[in-house]
Amino acid sequence: MVIARAMFCFSLAATLFWALGFAAERAIGTEPPLWSYAAPAVLVAGMLAAAAFRFWPRFLTWEAGKAFAFWRATVVWTVLAYIAGAVLVGILAYALLVVNASEQLRNEASLAAYILALWFPLWFAPAVGLVLGWLRQAR
Repeated sequence: MVIARAMFCFSLAATLFWALGFAAERAIGTEPPLWSYAAPAVLVAGMLAAAAFRFWPRFLTWEAGKAFAFWRATVVWTVLAYIAGAVLVGILAYALLVVNASEQLRNEASLAAYILALWFPLWFAPAVGLVLGWLRQAR
């Protein structure tokens, strides 16, 4: 239970860290200081997790003897979340980066969209997999 909750918190914080970092860099046109998006990401992730664990005490817990079923479902849902996330992020990245790129930068923009589509879902897939695996096991 503690490991699942810690993984959920770290995955959520990492996802928010990268999303806020991309948004902050885009908003000000240069890379902002690390603390300017790391601190809000950790704070928001901590508050969301604390609220979920406080108001939903059975969140990411399981009955005795069901740990294997929980982790098996979590792995399956994490892989599925990664694949779906890679497709969705790839479409979004292509639309934002490649379509708006000049002809000279189109190859670099395509590579950036491809890398982003493979890399960014690695951060949110564990949290999504944990939640969906827990919901599947809780039924």
